[in-house]
Order: sequence, then structure tokens, then C-alpha cells
Amino acid sequence: MLKKDKNISYYEYFQILLSDKTYLFCFLSIVFVFIIVYPIIIPHLTHPSMIYHIIIHIISFDVALFLTCISILSFKKTRSKKILLTSSSFSVLLVIELLYLLQSSNILGEFPIPYIGGEISHILLLFMIALFATGVLRVEKK
Repeated sequence: MLKKDKNISYYEYFQILLSDKTYLFCFLSIVFVFIIVYPIIIPHLTHPSMIYHIIIHIISFDVALFLTCISILSFKKTRSKKILLTSSSFSVLLVIELLYLLQSSNILGEFPIPYIGGEISHILLLFMIALFATGVLRVEKK
């Protein structure tokens, strides 16, 4: 699978390569880690407790990114409303994990909601769970 056939273009080869979920996960992981190494990881390498916390959020973001991509690709194939709701919930999870990653690396502060006592990330988490539950419980009419 890794050897390129001479009869297909690089674009087609890239599409074939990313159609395999393992290669897609590896590709997304490598690209994401290369993007965030300098601004997020390197400044905190000397703080062991912070770097472990940041690594947990990096892994969570990476999994959310993978689930979002897989569910969007699945929606493009099936055009199912259940899959659309599920992919929307994974997209919200991706935003939540990005907020948590930026907060854990002290780039972004907390966003409390006045009079409620919660943060935006908690409201988004509730919204994500509602979208996911709606997608799971929705009955498709044939």
C-alpha cells in the first residue's frame, strides 16, 4: 500500500492512502504535533507536571480530530442525519479539546459565564452530549 503505482497521480495516491483509517490517524497525529511543538510543547518541557497535563490534552485533541474526520467522511458517503449529528458532536468535542489544550498551556484563560458559574467549555460539553445522544437515539425513516 505504501508503494506508489506508476499509473496514478500523487493526488489519487494521497486519497487512497488516507482512506485507510490507520494511515489517516497517523497522518493527522503527525501533522497536528508538528504544528503545536514549538508554541505549546517546547515552552513547557522543563515543567514535568505541566507537560504531562498538556500531553493528555494533545492526545484527546488528536482523538477528537480523528473522530471528526472519520464521521465527516462517513457522512459524505451515507448522507444520514444520524451521522451528521454525530459528526457535529465530534466537531464540538474538537473545539472543547482545543480550549482545554490552550488553557492547560496557559495560552488562554478560563471563560466563565456570569450568573451561571460555569465555563464555556462546560456548556459546549453539554451541547456535544446532547448532539451525540440525538444522533444515537434518532430513528431513521426508510
